[in-house]
Amino acid sequence: MKPRLTALPRRTRRRTECTVNTRQSVTSAQHRDFRGGAFLAVAALVIIGALLATQHGEAHKAVTSKYTYNDDVFPILRDRCSRCHVPGGVAPMSLMTYDEAFPWGESIRAELIAAHMPPWNADGGFGELKHAHALSPNELDIILTWATGGNPRGSLDQKLPAVTLVNDWTMGKPDLALPLPSEYAMPADAMEETKEFTIATGTTEARWVRAVDLLPGTPAIVRSAVIYVKTTAAPAGGPAPEQVLARWVPGLDAEPLDGGAAYRLPAGAELGVRIHYKKTWSYESKAMTDRSTVGVYFAQAGTAQEILALPLTSPALPTPDALNKSMTFSQTIDSDLQILALSPEQVPANITLQVQAVLPNGTRAPMIRLNTRADWARRYWFERPLALPRGSKIEVTANLVDPDLMSTAFGSPAAPKATGPSTLRLALNVIPAGAKAVAP
Repeated sequence: MKPRLTALPRRTRRRTECTVNTRQSVTSAQHRDFRGGAFLAVAALVIIGALLATQHGEAHKAVTSKYTYNDDVFPILRDRCSRCHVPGGVAPMSLMTYDEAFPWGESIRAELIAAHMPPWNADGGFGELKHAHALSPNELDIILTWATGGNPRGSLDQKLPAVTLVNDWTMGKPDLALPLPSEYAMPADAMEETKEFTIATGTTEARWVRAVDLLPGTPAIVRSAVIYVKTTAAPAGGPAPEQVLARWVPGLDAEPLDGGAAYRLPAGAELGVRIHYKKTWSYESKAMTDRSTVGVYFAQAGTAQEILALPLTSPALPTPDALNKSMTFSQTIDSDLQILALSPEQVPANITLQVQAVLPNGTRAPMIRLNTRADWARRYWFERPLALPRGSKIEVTANLVDPDLMSTAFGSPAAPKATGPSTLRLALNVIPAGAKAVAP
């Protein structure tokens, strides 16, 4: 790590500059008396003075931004970032007041340029996905101009509305609310843990489910969750009933199914809930507790088309010392399918994935391009179902070289090297073309 110079107070810098000027004003006779170390000392003072002046200029940037926090930046942060960057939220800092956001100006710039925030890992323009969380070009321009242009506040007399954490069901009260069986206690000396819970649904008959959501008990530490139907059935190679009901991350709204598709919840089913807990520095060395609640929303209709899962599994990944860090694999579908969504189930963090469909006539249909990140795995829903005829191929290209060069360039720590699984596994959510709605 390169050493960082600390900007001195203005009076200290002036004393340093005065010292340099005084040294420079000595007579020519005195100049001839400088020898060895004395000459080097004077040169060092001149260089230090120049460095301090440069550092001072960086620490006190001129205000060049035409945008202010109060009028331009705050509305974007309130509307797009307040689910996490709010007191009590899962993010490490709140950005809901000028005093809270100002110290993080450089970090905001680095995260936006590296495309880390907002946390939407899919590239725009490759495939059509629902509910993309990316900022618009105008929103990016406003925040980046403000972050690099002196971070002006705006009118000192302007009072902004207070923004508080909203921790509630985004789809309204669920039909079935299932709290964790007991409170989870996170020790003071633990920074992150993953815990598995089992919840009995108590249902007496099979039901169709249109959505499942999670309401964190302590939002500050609930980092992600997977909610699934517990089963002893062996994984199938072809389309099989989808067991994963939700992949939850902060700020993600549950996706209510429409068009007659639904998940099947068997009578008396048990749900598995895998929660990743993670503290930020604000809660370091503090004991924390959580008792989150799973919300189940039943489909209104008595009949539906069951959502199936089609696994996509790669051959063995290249070894760490392999020269070629990319691989392509494909899978041919043997029946007409409607593709509804895609989930990266088992992929390393910090790699790129591209998925496209290749139709029997050779036409290629882009599906998704991802830059994977730890803790942000979700289910990506297509804007419209993709109709793929029998004989189509799903082609996956993975580049295992970390694409995150911008973080290092803009001062953020380099992302950890991708480690973990020996194969990649993705899942497509599908329904057979022409399938009829049936009772659960």
